[in-house]
Amino acid sequence: MTKKEKVHKAKKEGGSSMNRKIKKLNAFTLAEVLITLGVIGVVAAVTMPTLVTNVQEKVRKEQVRTVKYKFTKATDKMNALGKIGRYNTTMDFVNELKKHLSIAKICNSNNLGECWGGTSFSNANGSKTYTVADLKTGKKLEALQFNSGDMDTVGIVTGDGTPIILTYGKECQALDEVKQYQWSTVDGKPETNATAGCVSMVFDINGKKGPNKLGTDVRTMNSLLGMVDLGTSYTALTQADCDKYQNELGIKNCLSLNDDYWGGAVKACHDLGLHLPSMATLAQIATMQYGVPVEANENVCFSSSCLTWGWHNKTLPEGYSSPLSTPFSGAYWSREGDSISYGRSFNSSSTSWSVGDRDSSAYLALCLGD
Repeated sequence: MTKKEKVHKAKKEGGSSMNRKIKKLNAFTLAEVLITLGVIGVVAAVTMPTLVTNVQEKVRKEQVRTVKYKFTKATDKMNALGKIGRYNTTMDFVNELKKHLSIAKICNSNNLGECWGGTSFSNANGSKTYTVADLKTGKKLEALQFNSGDMDTVGIVTGDGTPIILTYGKECQALDEVKQYQWSTVDGKPETNATAGCVSMVFDINGKKGPNKLGTDVRTMNSLLGMVDLGTSYTALTQADCDKYQNELGIKNCLSLNDDYWGGAVKACHDLGLHLPSMATLAQIATMQYGVPVEANENVCFSSSCLTWGWHNKTLPEGYSSPLSTPFSGAYWSREGDSISYGRSFNSSSTSWSVGDRDSSAYLALCLGD
């Protein structure tokens, strides 16, 4: 071997030895690997349940929105054809609805269980059980339409397998066939509009599967079924709490408040799988309670003592009996809110919408599955 070849071999062997040393220095010991895996396991154990819950909640929200959207697309088509109202029975309405919505099965009020796929479901906190076979009338469904208490219910199964029990409000008026009604949205996607306002319903987003619980897989539309009236039995949020739960609760802005009662009401309902009513729903409740039409941003007075500018004087119907199981009294939060929030007050002589500071402890929390 020549001198040059010996030098080249020495350099090569030295380089290989150095590479082996570098590789050796870059390797992890078994203890380091086990510690790293342990840390990853602890982090996963802490974060995974929250992540799974958040994903499940988003999936359920989208499923609920889809059911309402498809139903409303059908009523929107019906309205464009002048077919919204009036109908004498819910079955008459369904016979028209099936021309615009894919329906796999129809059940009358005497065999609702055949469409629902189960016998019962519970309310949000499990304190009450609803028997499907008993939901034969609008009153049992706690429908939010005039004179719908004695209207029959009908069960349907949509083409994609969603069971629905619904009732039609026989006092519903034909809507403007030309007017484009504004859609409410969920996460920027359309959900429903006024053309579905003649119908109250309860539906199950996962059919026969459990848990068969209002606020989870069982939801409502234009109905007070399964409502939870918390009154003032909820805890205000601190600013730190609001910052922590802001995205989860869908709160637009967290304010510098030590006692955010509106935010606390939002969270209390959210924890039940429910939510605060919209201003439109509060107006529907007022309409049912007093027996006169009430709009979302309308102040209505039933006596001369409270008649001032901005109020509409209306007469209570003689002999009217509210179908609501419990009359509403006091001021209730709505879900609409930012730096301030809104609500509606109920008393014997008037009902009015109101603007409430979020740190007001006077407002009541009503949680709905609508």
